[in-house]
Amino acid sequence: MANAMETENVPSSSASPEIKLKEVNLYGGTFRAKIPESMKDVSEMRQVPNHQEFYADLQSGLSTIVEMNEHQKQVKDEAAAAFFFENLAKDNDAKAATISKQGSADIPSFKEYFTAYAIGDHLVKERIDNKGPQLRVRVHMAVIRLKKVTTDLLMILSYPVKNEISEKESTKLESTFMAMMKSFEIRSWAVFKGSG
Repeated sequence: MANAMETENVPSSSASPEIKLKEVNLYGGTFRAKIPESMKDVSEMRQVPNHQEFYADLQSGLSTIVEMNEHQKQVKDEAAAAFFFENLAKDNDAKAATISKQGSADIPSFKEYFTAYAIGDHLVKERIDNKGPQLRVRVHMAVIRLKKVTTDLLMILSYPVKNEISEKESTKLESTFMAMMKSFEIRSWAVFKGSG
């Protein structure tokens, strides 16, 4: 179970309050990362799949998922971010998925591995029964390809957009996501079948 460690502020050009971050341990201390301070560990409220760590702000809908997946060797590195972005859209029954920005991810602890990110929107139904209005979700996704332990690692920051998102708000979310990526580090390889 993840544990809160410390907090810090993320600079933002937005006039709205900065998003404060806290440091958490993930997968029993295998990884460490900083996430928005307002997020709670969803596993304390309901069951979460073993391959995921899931945090959410229940008021705003802002959420973070860190997910370990089997390495998709048929997917080329340069196509990995788009592949997982679109795969997440399918898993969430999104009606549409568009990527507005992607590139190489700045994750200092994983410089020896291929890393990439994608930012865009998923168009989903607001209600689980698919009878409600459509909702746009801003999705920020980082992909870390740990090929020698046959794992594709994802970090996802999602935010439901009920109205048009302002440029300042979008910039603040992106800044927060970039800070989260930079903070992400591995502390132990014991969770993997192979060795790092």
